[in-house]
Amino acid sequence: MREVGCRVVDVSVPYTEVFLLPRGRTILTLHEFWGRRWREYFGPFVGRGVEWLERRLVSWPRVVVVLSNFVGERVRRARGDVRVVPFGLKLEEFLQYRGLGKAFDVAIVSRLVPYKGVLEALEALRLVRRRLRVAVVGDGPLRDAVRRLAESLDHSVSLFFRVPEEERRRILAQSVYYLHLSTAEGFSISTLEAIALGAYPIVLANEYNATVELIKSLEYGTAVSSLREVAELIEKGEVPEPPTAPLFKYHIRSVVDLYEAVLREMI
Repeated sequence: MREVGCRVVDVSVPYTEVFLLPRGRTILTLHEFWGRRWREYFGPFVGRGVEWLERRLVSWPRVVVVLSNFVGERVRRARGDVRVVPFGLKLEEFLQYRGLGKAFDVAIVSRLVPYKGVLEALEALRLVRRRLRVAVVGDGPLRDAVRRLAESLDHSVSLFFRVPEEERRRILAQSVYYLHLSTAEGFSISTLEAIALGAYPIVLANEYNATVELIKSLEYGTAVSSLREVAELIEKGEVPEPPTAPLFKYHIRSVVDLYEAVLREMI
């Protein structure tokens, strides 16, 4: 690690490098902060140690930047000050895909790992009485389980385990709903992309999911608490027009302005 001559050093993943840097010149950009949830993830003993380390981590640098108010509220329990700078998009690159015909009723775009809720999303679709056109985009250790479950459904399910970025955007833009039942998100850039592309997000409402904050901010999408709620929503098959103007608070130019304000404050 080289930081000689830098007036400010910004540390992101891996976070632990922050301990090797001068406190007064260091920003920590934190994507997530889970606190007691580490005990659920690693078990009570290891989880308690990770929770302690996480609190030490955010107390070290001069400034902590987080991606959402959701994460910010959690960090403030360990230190008083925090700056919120969300992810941003070059919106023009996404909005240009709007207007494509809808080839899919539902798109699931995610890493195929347990906490992302892909298997649960497919089980929710099993409860939908009308036949659906479904796209599953992503890869990971649950690939075989996803394939088996998809084959057991009475819907037309297309699996895209590895696709270029442009094709992934086209699939989302051609989908009516974006189904994202992840149990833990510090922001959810994929949900922001889905809205920019014109897909209506259905997300999971729980205490560890910042995606709910995002859809409230854009006033587009629904947070659900059960698989039955997912099915009932999709059975209606009607969604409002996606927003455009509100998205510009997440334009990369706006985000850079927020980050530059943090830098000017430090310097």
